[in-house]
Amino acid sequence: MKHRQLLIIVLRLMFVLAFFDSSAQPSISIIPKPKEIISGKGYFPLHDARLVLPADVDQKRIALFFADAVLQQTGIDLLKKKSINSISFGYSKSIQQQEGYEISITPNKISITAKNRSGLLWAVQSIRQLLPLEKKDEVLIPCLEIKDFPLYPWRSNMLDVSRHFFTVEFIKKHIDMLSYYKFNTFHWHLTDDQGWRIEIKKYPELTSIGAWRNEANGEKYGGFYTQEEIKEVVKYAQERNITIIPEIEMPGHCLAALASYPELSCRKSGFEVATYWGVINDVYCAGNEKTYKFIEDVLDEVLTLFPSKYIHIGGDEVPKYRWQQCSVCQQKIKDEHLQNEHELQSYFVKRIQKYLQSKGRTLIGWDEILEGGITDDAIIEVWRGPEKANEAIANNNKIIQTLYFDSPMSSLNLSKTFNYDPAVANHNDNVLGAECPLWTEGITEYNADYMLYPRLQAFSEVLWSGKTDFDDFRNRLKYHYALMDKKDILYGDENKIFLNVSLKYIPEEKYWRLYEKHGINDMVICYDDGGDNHDNKPTAFSDSISLINPTSFSVAAFRHGKQASMPVNFYVEDHKAVGITPVFKTDCNKKYNKGGIYGMTDGILGSSNFSNGTWMAWLGENMEMYVDLDSSTTIHYLQINCMQQTQSWILLPKYVEFFISDDGNNWKQIAHITHTVPADDFKPIIHKFSYQIPDKLKARYVKVVATNFGKLPEWHNGAGEDAWVFADEFIVR
Repeated sequence: MKHRQLLIIVLRLMFVLAFFDSSAQPSISIIPKPKEIISGKGYFPLHDARLVLPADVDQKRIALFFADAVLQQTGIDLLKKKSINSISFGYSKSIQQQEGYEISITPNKISITAKNRSGLLWAVQSIRQLLPLEKKDEVLIPCLEIKDFPLYPWRSNMLDVSRHFFTVEFIKKHIDMLSYYKFNTFHWHLTDDQGWRIEIKKYPELTSIGAWRNEANGEKYGGFYTQEEIKEVVKYAQERNITIIPEIEMPGHCLAALASYPELSCRKSGFEVATYWGVINDVYCAGNEKTYKFIEDVLDEVLTLFPSKYIHIGGDEVPKYRWQQCSVCQQKIKDEHLQNEHELQSYFVKRIQKYLQSKGRTLIGWDEILEGGITDDAIIEVWRGPEKANEAIANNNKIIQTLYFDSPMSSLNLSKTFNYDPAVANHNDNVLGAECPLWTEGITEYNADYMLYPRLQAFSEVLWSGKTDFDDFRNRLKYHYALMDKKDILYGDENKIFLNVSLKYIPEEKYWRLYEKHGINDMVICYDDGGDNHDNKPTAFSDSISLINPTSFSVAAFRHGKQASMPVNFYVEDHKAVGITPVFKTDCNKKYNKGGIYGMTDGILGSSNFSNGTWMAWLGENMEMYVDLDSSTTIHYLQINCMQQTQSWILLPKYVEFFISDDGNNWKQIAHITHTVPADDFKPIIHKFSYQIPDKLKARYVKVVATNFGKLPEWHNGAGEDAWVFADEFIVR
């Protein structure tokens, strides 16, 4: 009998040592790190404990949340246990901080106390991080004392669901993780130029039209949340200490709304939900009273869905061009004795602010709402740096700082995230806290996780704990990698870029080489040409692969059998000039140098992203080049593609000319190609300047000249500066 008891003791000791093996994980792996942890002696047997359900309704909900979390993670049902070992919840008047909590773990009791409900839940999240990740028959929790409270009251993440739509299932999982790391605010960016995502019953076309866009490949893309779904998500978040702040963009970033109700614009017609990114010139007509009635009606429904004290109205990146041209807006400026369009924006924002105040709500806006003046009771979300933070503080506004998580790992790695400091010297009382926005121009459910994690854990520690030790944090993070694996979260690397793909023409071998670099070891990189090869299955490759005569194809990363990145698309056209060294009259700009010397003759066509390395560019100069076909050659078609992105100072050339020659000195013009695209069309445009030769010609040399637009027009925000010419490929057939 004694031998059997001794064996049981040894086995239990082995279990404890295995569970708290320092090589696997530290025994205390809580993120964000608590303010004070005092280790005790012994362990609390969770597997042999009962949960004492409080009489208070809120406390009971937290206790039941804890019981469910323990059951899901360990398999232990605390509600069915009968034991002298107990777990209790309660409030304590001695705890002063609003979100503060204390945990006392002894060999026979866990006592969780807080000032209020919110502190109790944060205590639960800390205890959950002391548990094993696999279900076990016996779970021992180390005895300790924790006293904890946050550094900042505003700890937030923003998710943009307008550029790309995220399902309710994803949002709930995301809220689970935010709560787990003690974020208390979720900023839900619900409307923008690329999609309206919230059902408004009074204006059904906002979702029947505004929630959908027609993509370049002909597919209809979009989605929206019904009011019932939003209520469900808001309730789900409330149970996890998360306040959801909705953002309804105004007076700019509203093209999806204008596509639904064009009478709210200055132009009154001609709108589609945007399929491209960037700042768009069309905004709400600020002189039209119907605009304000529409916005108030929308906000009335929003307020019934979101009980938060704060409502975000955006207010950023509002071009004034349409207002300058609009007689109704100009009349409003006169009627309200305003100085200019900046004050018109301020009038717009203040009017909405007063309406929200009449409903008991507080307005939040991006720092552009400072332009033209704003009252000091608005909350300013700062995204343009310390100058705007100081400007807001000088106006006595409270501010929220931001750290953009759509930044690539090359510019915002884990260490930089961990060392971020939202404080403003001598004015930190004005800093409510900070937010990590995730804008989704290039992000979907495929790759959101690798942009969020593990930077989210580091950011949580910044806002809750303040300055801690990075090495200690990384040691605690080991437990959380295992947790994310269990939850099927496809996190990113701490320092390396997730995936970088490039295509290059190899003239000596007359083929294209596709290159890839990735930062996660268990990723599989595949390319897909959409054809009949390989039974229509994408082809896996590593480092690089040679492609002969490609046309169009895509590359994507896969992890754990799931797609883990957005596809990178390439378009290639083989033609007579591919691989010929072009002769340029003027060198292109070094920043936009595409494929180097073969940039205009590598067969690779430019994408809608002017900065992704598929374009060549000239600032304030014409693009002029020719190719030597080596012998007199029959040609029947010429083409060059140029881009227009007016907001980025890129304008189509005035015209394009094609020339031929037999000797490279004496040139004959064969075509003068113009276009009808207005310079104030702010959509990204790739325009084909092409010429079908009526009678086949023979020539050895072929030249193209794209004449620069010249100086930017008076209405442009860079008026008087040089325009860019962007070109991608000189096609000769």
